[in-house]
Amino acid sequence: MSEERPLSEFSASEEVDTEAVDETTPSGDTKPATVTYRWRSDGAVCAQCGTATEKQWRDDGEFVCPDCKRWE
Repeated sequence: MSEERPLSEFSASEEVDTEAVDETTPSGDTKPATVTYRWRSDGAVCAQCGTATEKQWRDDGEFVCPDCKRWE
């Protein structure tokens, strides 16, 4: 195990690898995450059967109840 050292030993003037920082920046090719599930305490209407439910899953772009979700 390594020896603990105080933060004062580290200098703010130490070089930073800017290439590594640039690699973590998202490019324009990334797509935002798609929400596949939602929960609402007051319930929401299923887009297919019209039943109110707290838990809904995305199916063909609409939020539906677990009974209407096609589980492939």
